[in-house]
Amino acid sequence: MPRSDKEQLVKRIVQHYRMVAKKKKNITVNHFLAENIPRQTIYRIIWKYDTCDTIGDKLRSGRPRKISTGQRTRLKRLVNPQTGISLRRITQKFHVHRRTIQRELIDMGIHYRKKKRAPRYTEKKIEAMPTSTRRLYRTLLNNDFELIMDDEKYFTLTNESVSTNRGS
Repeated sequence: MPRSDKEQLVKRIVQHYRMVAKKKKNITVNHFLAENIPRQTIYRIIWKYDTCDTIGDKLRSGRPRKISTGQRTRLKRLVNPQTGISLRRITQKFHVHRRTIQRELIDMGIHYRKKKRAPRYTEKKIEAMPTSTRRLYRTLLNNDFELIMDDEKYFTLTNESVSTNRGS
């Protein structure tokens, strides 16, 4: 049951207990038992009202945040326009752990993605490229439109043995 629904239920029970039942527990309990609310819940709410004279939750202090509100706005300004900024660089600026920055970004609704490398081509894939290119060309040729293909080899640093020149 969501918190707002619980608060409404507590208000209804206390209001019935005070106004309708004139502080008679059994009348209030029987009324709300008909609505399938557990007996223990009803008695607990009435007991809390009788002992504390309040029905709402008190504020809890909780653990303070590592980053202040000013730092949060600075973080949002820093991250929003830049897509290439790394978490490592941000943590150095704010002097907090990487996980703290991640949590703050998630709370702000900003989702980051780790940079991934393109997969390397295998020898089999490199050998199959001309065949698949010809097949694609034949498929596109049937549709009556112009296609410009570039078959130029790009320059190599020294020779074909350099792995970066073979598409890997």
